[in-house]
Amino acid sequence: MPKIVINMRLDKKILQKAKKILHLKENTATVETALRNIINNREVVKLFKKTSGKSAWKGFKKSL
Repeated sequence: MPKIVINMRLDKKILQKAKKILHLKENTATVETALRNIINNREVVKLFKKTSGKSAWKGFKKSL
């Protein structure tokens, strides 16, 4: 996938915290992973909204 060069001013504490949470060392990898996570989260929300109410939950079956 082609990459672009971009300058960003990021809050150092936020970047360091994200790197720690994601277990990453590089700033670029951290930002890319965070962006992918945002995209994935949005797609999951769309899927939930699309399928919401489509099936009925019968509850848990009681075991003997």
